Amino acid sequence: MKRFLAIILALALMLSCAAALAEGYPLVDSPAEFNLIIRIRPLHGNPDEMVFFKNLEELTGVHINWEQIQQAEYDEKKNLLLAANKDLPDGFFGKFSLSSSDLVVYGSQGILIPLNDLIEEYAPNLKALLERRPDIKSMITAPDGNIYSTPYVQEGEDGTIASNIMINKTWLERLGLEKPTTLEELETVLTAFKEQDANGNGDPNDEIPMTFKFLGSQRDIGGFFGAFGYADTLAAGNTHIVVGEDGKLVFVPATEGYKEGCKYLYEHFFAKGLIDQEGFTMDKKTYNSQNQGEIANIGVFMCWNSFDLGTVHEDEYEPMSPLLGPNGTTSWGTSPDSTMAATGFSITNVCKDPALLMRWVDTFYDPIQSMQCDLGPIGINIKDNGDGTYDYIDTPEGMSYDEFRYKEAFASDGPIALTSDFFGSKIPRSAGHQAKFDRNENYYRKYATSVYLPSMILSEEDTDDLNLIKTDIINYAEEMRAKWLSSGGVEEEWDDYIARLNSMGLEQYMEIYQRNYTATHSN
Repeated sequence: MKRFLAIILALALMLSCAAALAEGYPLVDSPAEFNLIIRIRPLHGNPDEMVFFKNLEELTGVHINWEQIQQAEYDEKKNLLLAANKDLPDGFFGKFSLSSSDLVVYGSQGILIPLNDLIEEYAPNLKALLERRPDIKSMITAPDGNIYSTPYVQEGEDGTIASNIMINKTWLERLGLEKPTTLEELETVLTAFKEQDANGNGDPNDEIPMTFKFLGSQRDIGGFFGAFGYADTLAAGNTHIVVGEDGKLVFVPATEGYKEGCKYLYEHFFAKGLIDQEGFTMDKKTYNSQNQGEIANIGVFMCWNSFDLGTVHEDEYEPMSPLLGPNGTTSWGTSPDSTMAATGFSITNVCKDPALLMRWVDTFYDPIQSMQCDLGPIGINIKDNGDGTYDYIDTPEGMSYDEFRYKEAFASDGPIALTSDFFGSKIPRSAGHQAKFDRNENYYRKYATSVYLPSMILSEEDTDDLNLIKTDIINYAEEMRAKWLSSGGVEEEWDDYIARLNSMGLEQYMEIYQRNYTATHSN
């Protein structure tokens, strides 16, 4: 069967050459089009209307029919589509458009085609990247030796420490308070923010002491669990696993420190109205639209960067280090490989011209196209200095940097490669990304001892076993986390909770990840 598929692919590649030009742009001598599925975040606009994609079509001569699926419903729809093996697109576009398990399962079934030969023959930009960076090639290579997806690489953003805490320094000064260093001090400060008209407008009831976005990765308060043991900000495919002592993996939501953290955070913060309960239901767009009025109304917020809630009041905020817990210690989360992802773009077996589609995808791995896909088009977001270097165009007043960047480009999610050497030689880090880098170095790096499980492509057997248990385990753990933080009850329900996790297969879940982690990180 595999030999038959290889013959079919070879024939398709031969036939495809007739419609395509040998080199340069445009890629074709007559119009060509493909059907692609794209995962849309709340901040993303319509790709049909993005200047970046319009420019790309003009450059390549390739038109894309986008099937847009919103992030909130993406996984469910994608899973149903692949399982049915009907009405498939020519490819899946973007970071996290597929999971690592999808690559293994549907690659072995022939639904996703191997890209190894296509990269060798038709993708000079990507080929050069993989030769220069064997770590990236290793990351995207499945256990069977095939590559089923191109990578995502963005090393200008310091994503190794994603979550930051920002506090309103203007409010602190107005109320004569010091910046807190412990959870106990934070409780005192948030209480003052809540009760003492911290924004000075005469209304003591319009302040939100602290806001967050539940399970919103860097915007969640999962890092606060580090004050009781390990931090638990989502990373690496939402496993809730950190690397403990001597390489032993730990499922954080089953630790005593996590239990203590749930109890403390409820009793000292949520039960007292010091952290906004709306955080349990807000999407990213709603979260980022907060604090846009004439007067700031938020005291503390969790973020990727200081401009997450816009730039209107950004200057009023300053970073806060991880807060010490009752025992005088803390830990913050870090993901060493978070600047990369193994899924960027995949091609399915229904694609009639995989060679042309690979050439189109390879356009993204030209560093200048990567830059425009991720940071925005030249002339709108990026300024061409005329000497081979580039700079940033100022964000319009009233917009956040993310809103500006996501409007005309597929920021944060495209199949791109912006390596660390590009920043500095061709373009500096953006002001926001440089601030993020400095903030991590000055406030978080020394506390970043909760190392999240790195990305791994597992075997088909391990993937199948995980597919039977992972979703139930994760959903249950997160459901109980929301309940205990918002309503309490962790002490009374803990033993039953652990028993149920075990009955769902937690031991097998950890064994699979531990075995694969040990095999790939034994050195």
